[in-house]
Amino acid sequence: MSLQEQIAVAITSAFEELGGDANQAVEAARHHSRVDDWVQQETAKIAVAGGVEMAIPGIHALTIPAGITFLLHKMATISWGIGAIKGAYIVETSQYSDLRNILTLWANSSYYTPHIMDYVAIKMDLFTHVCTPEGYATLEKAIANADADQTDNVIVNTLHVLKTLADQLAEDERSQEMVRYIAPADAAEAAISAVAGRMPSEYVREVYTPMGRRISTRLAAKVATRIGARVPARFLMGFIPLAGPIVNAFFNAQTLMDMAETAKKYYDHPFTIKQLEELV
Repeated sequence: MSLQEQIAVAITSAFEELGGDANQAVEAARHHSRVDDWVQQETAKIAVAGGVEMAIPGIHALTIPAGITFLLHKMATISWGIGAIKGAYIVETSQYSDLRNILTLWANSSYYTPHIMDYVAIKMDLFTHVCTPEGYATLEKAIANADADQTDNVIVNTLHVLKTLADQLAEDERSQEMVRYIAPADAAEAAISAVAGRMPSEYVREVYTPMGRRISTRLAAKVATRIGARVPARFLMGFIPLAGPIVNAFFNAQTLMDMAETAKKYYDHPFTIKQLEELV
């Protein structure tokens, strides 16, 4: 198995096992009022970890795989935190994933290209709005119109993601917790109260499941190409005392900052209440 294939396998495994709970990142990030402060904190952590990983020359080859796994975990955490600070609803379901969308953009040289994603980011105020009777009725009309008018598939998917999440909110404590973390208190409680006892218009399967089956082999390979490009240099520098930890810390921090910039672009282009109403 080639180095790139090994990294791709590590990526798939890491996001299945170490992706973590998005709410943990949201809860940690909400203590920061600025995205830059959150990014600085998380970048410092990954830089320290990168230095420790290469601290002992000669055995670094054994620690690099674990280091990549931790790096991927931090890429997920920093992305979700950025979304929370920017007031987005963090979507992580069995079918849809903000993290997968962000990785798709990151693997595409970080260019924001909506048509390569499953859906666009969702503003939290939009989500709480569609949970109310008035907002939900607007959403259903928008879905019907979008399907009939052959609206762009990414927007259609976004509408269906919204409906699925709204239908599941009443029985999903983790979603309720996220709404309370990110939305203003009044809006959060109004949304949660509004969905209580409401039956969805059609069957909706369970939203939250373990993180498996979210990262395709193709996407893992693309991400591995970007990360793997730096592994040979890290490996060689690991044999040099002092230089190895410094270089690896720099590589880790740079990768995380690249991911953060991609996450900013993703959450800077959310679907909004105005766009929803324009479809009605």
